[in-house]
Amino acid sequence: MFGSKKTSSPQIDQAVAQAVNYELTVADIARRSQRRAWLVAWCAIVMSLILAGGYFVFLPLKEKVPYLVMADPYTGTATVARLQGNFGNNSITTQEAVNKSNVSQFVLARESYDSGLIGDRNWYTVFSMAGERVAPAYRAIYSSKNPQRPSAVYGATKAVHVRIVSIHLLGGGGGKPYTGATVRFQRSLYDKTTGQFTLLDRTGKIATLEFSYKPNLKLSERDRLLNPLGFQVTEYRVENDFAEALPPEPAFPSPDELRQRLQQSVQPGAEGGDAMTPGASPPSASAVDGQMPANPDGALPANVPAEADPADGANIR
Repeated sequence: MFGSKKTSSPQIDQAVAQAVNYELTVADIARRSQRRAWLVAWCAIVMSLILAGGYFVFLPLKEKVPYLVMADPYTGTATVARLQGNFGNNSITTQEAVNKSNVSQFVLARESYDSGLIGDRNWYTVFSMAGERVAPAYRAIYSSKNPQRPSAVYGATKAVHVRIVSIHLLGGGGGKPYTGATVRFQRSLYDKTTGQFTLLDRTGKIATLEFSYKPNLKLSERDRLLNPLGFQVTEYRVENDFAEALPPEPAFPSPDELRQRLQQSVQPGAEGGDAMTPGASPPSASAVDGQMPANPDGALPANVPAEADPADGANIR
């Protein structure tokens, strides 16, 4: 009885197999759980590194930068300025800078007058940039048939200076090129004999223009130097601004005023006298309205091309 060999039965073999399978299943579950835990840990490490890098990248954006909005008390133009220490690194796109430069050159040449510059630069600058619908109006201003032409009104002793107040480009954004601009400017009359400036308009001026670029525009070598990119103004109009004009620039005293002030300063009790100050003499009504006494000869400056008269049917271009 005690020496008999035990034999296995199907029930025993089945129980043993189930036990072995259970151990293998538990070990496999443990290995898969460990693998999953390491995967989650590595994902957490990678996410932490990404968040840390993003934090350092966007850290400068947390800086509080104040902006100053300034409104011109005369024209009402609002400008936004960023208060920053690096004033020499103001960001501006190349397209915006080129457009503003071309617009300012055209407006300055179109609205200013000087007998010594009209035939040297202003005339050719305007006609190299003016389109077919803009050039005739400028040519008619200097026509000999126009009694109010600048050469007859101001002559050679007076000049019209233009100061641009602001330039606002139109039509840009979203990668699209600019197609227009609004320019606020002020005109002043400069007397070459006395060196004094006088406001030419009671209010400022607003010029609205549309422009485009024509690289294949045929220009002479002289005009190409003035307009290398083929800048063309297709529409142009000037209107009065509702705001009052800016104060005139301080005038340099004439020699007679300096001599008079010097004589009054050496006399006793000159402090209470009626000494004149630079630019204190009130302008005449004709000067304020922009109507100066007509030049007797009424001729164009000597350096203006003779083909400026539209009656001859000539085109400078």
